[in-house]
Amino acid sequence: MTVYYLGKVYRYQKSVLVKKILRDLNLNPEEHLVEVDGKIYTEDRLIKGGNVTIHKVTSAG
Repeated sequence: MTVYYLGKVYRYQKSVLVKKILRDLNLNPEEHLVEVDGKIYTEDRLIKGGNVTIHKVTSAG
């Protein structure tokens, strides 16, 4: 699978949990959303393949 974040591309050969990807990239799960082929995945979901995009989401206020 291919993971996109801030213009960089990361590749994973096997199925992986969302929380592992976030941990590998040193990202806070409370500040990021993970989209897999157009669907939002929670950190306990297993990603079996596809295109993964990580979005930084923070609120100011």
